[in-house]
Order: sequence, then C-alpha cells, then structure tokens
Amino acid sequence: MSLSRRAFIASLATAATCTVMLRRAQAYPLGQEPGIQLWTVQEDLRADTPGTLRKLYGMGFRKLELYTPPPSPKEYKKLLDDIGLSAVSMHVYLQSLRDERMLDVAHTLGIKYLIVVFPTLRSIKDKDISNLSVKELTPLYEKITLDDYRWNAERFNILGERLKRTGLQLGYHNHAVDLKRLDGKVALEELIDGTRPDLVVFEMDCGHVVHAGDDPIRFLKKYPSRIQLLHLKDLKPGYGISNSIDTEDKDTNAEIGAGVIDWRQLFSVAAHGNVKQWFIEHEGPMDRPHLVAAQRSLDFLRQIQ
Repeated sequence: MSLSRRAFIASLATAATCTVMLRRAQAYPLGQEPGIQLWTVQEDLRADTPGTLRKLYGMGFRKLELYTPPPSPKEYKKLLDDIGLSAVSMHVYLQSLRDERMLDVAHTLGIKYLIVVFPTLRSIKDKDISNLSVKELTPLYEKITLDDYRWNAERFNILGERLKRTGLQLGYHNHAVDLKRLDGKVALEELIDGTRPDLVVFEMDCGHVVHAGDDPIRFLKKYPSRIQLLHLKDLKPGYGISNSIDTEDKDTNAEIGAGVIDWRQLFSVAAHGNVKQWFIEHEGPMDRPHLVAAQRSLDFLRQIQ
C-alpha cells in the first residue's frame, strides 16, 4: 500500500472518529460532551480508582473535574488516556496556588481550568484550611465580610494573570455562603464585578445557588459571559433555605431531573451565554448509590435535547 493511500485511509478514520464524537456531544445539552465532578463518586474511587473511572467511561462520561490533585499526576494522566477520559478542570484552594508545583500538576494532567473552591478569610489567609472540618470552618465563615470578598477579587486578578501566562485559566466555584447579602450586595456578585473578565471565570454551582434561596437562571442572564462552567446539582423538594457552608449536609441532593430546578429552561438560557463545560455533581445524602444516581442524571440529560 502506498504512503499516500495509507494517509488517505488514516484521514478517513480520523474524520469518522470526529463525526462520532460530534454526534455524541450533540446528544447532550449545549452540544457538549458530558462531564462529572469526581467528588460525586469519591467513595467508589477510594475503593477502586481504575475500575470506577472505567465505569464512568462506560456510562458515557468523557470529561472529568478533579476535586483534589492525584498522588502521581503522570500515572493518573496515563490511566485517563488509556481509558479515554480527560481531566479539564481541578478544584484547588487559594493558598495552594502559591506553590508553583500546583501549576506543574495541572500541566501534567492536561488541565485547563484551576478552580478556587472556597472564599478565603483575610484573617486566616496564610492558614491551610484544606484539612479543617466543616464543623471547624462554619463559625469562622459566619463572620465573612464584603471586604473579604474584595480581597479575594484582588488576589484572583493577580493569580489569574500569572496563570494566564502559563496557559491556564483561573476560575471560582460558588458555595451557598457566597450568596449572602453583605452591606446590601450579594457577595458572589461583588466577586464577579471585582474580577477581570479576561483573567477570572466562574463555575456556577446551581444547587448551592438554589439552596441559598437565589436563582441560577438569574445569574446566567446577568453574567452570560462570565459563567463558563456549571455544576449540575439539584435538591429534593422541601429543602431549607441556607447560606451556611454546611448546606450539603442538611438536605438530600436530587438526581438531575428529579429535583426543583427546571433544567430545560436553564439550558435554554445558558445557550445564549458562554458556558464551555458542565459537570454533574451530587454531594451529601442521595437516595441511590452514587454511580446509579450519576447514570440516571446522565440519562435525563440525554432526553432533554
């Protein structure tokens, strides 16, 4: 077989693969390949990481968001490549971004987004809070102020510029605490308004917004270009309004399509914005095993197109 003929056959195979990938993505909201925040299946991962990742691939997931850096990024990247998965985002604490090694981890994994998962209190800005329990953190965060958020915005702009120079994108993931109204302004809006659009993007956790008594669709309409990632999380009817940091322990998460959020309307609004990736996330109590719940959520999302 001539080289040109081999090249032609190879190009046909590549085109066929791209067509399959495109059709698969088009079967989901916003024409995007399905993603999952691995916190959803953390217990399964602790028991059997390779097996759980293969199950996620078999269910239809292709994009992952990590909730913590893996012990060996190089080995983890090879495992994902072998399975057919890719990590596009990872949650981090603000303090961890001071360490250049965190950027090396992101590059090794092929990650694009480093998402700060929590606001930092100026009073404990030099303290590693990643190992503190929710019970320990709750009384501290009841005292969070608008100045704390303004300080976070300043830090995000500085770090966002540094990350951008290395090809990474800084983002922020909201919790219910970020929906507090402080001095007449919603804290999350202060954070969005105080950060540069070219340096900082936002990952809206729809469930946390609802839990705090607000509306994720309102944010998609108000900040269509700033919200570039979504956490698809829902709550069962009868949940209690709360903007404390322990909301996930208070009420039962619902599978997507079985809770209070109108996902069809949400995605119709998101289609006019700048959402580049969404991740299913369940946390706290669920009615079914986590892998089963994730499959049911994914099945629902296939049906709404």
